[in-house]
Amino acid sequence: MDAYQISLIISFVLAIAEVMTLSFILLGFSIGMLVVSGVQYLFDGYSLNRDLMVFAVVSVVSFLVFRKVFKKSSDVKTLREDDINQY
Repeated sequence: MDAYQISLIISFVLAIAEVMTLSFILLGFSIGMLVVSGVQYLFDGYSLNRDLMVFAVVSVVSFLVFRKVFKKSSDVKTLREDDINQY
């Protein structure tokens, strides 16, 4: 089994785990591992430094994008001008 095939399997396992948790954390990791799998396929092999760097950058970027896109409206705090102690 080649390195890109193992990375692809890990990506699918992370995606399935994301479906079970619905936290959007594992989705970023899954996309990062999917990109690593593509890089390994294109460049014929496994390189620890390259793969870790690609995984880290893509995972962080996709996590931040998904947090912004799927943010709940209840997560945003509103500033009220009224004092809570007023009756």
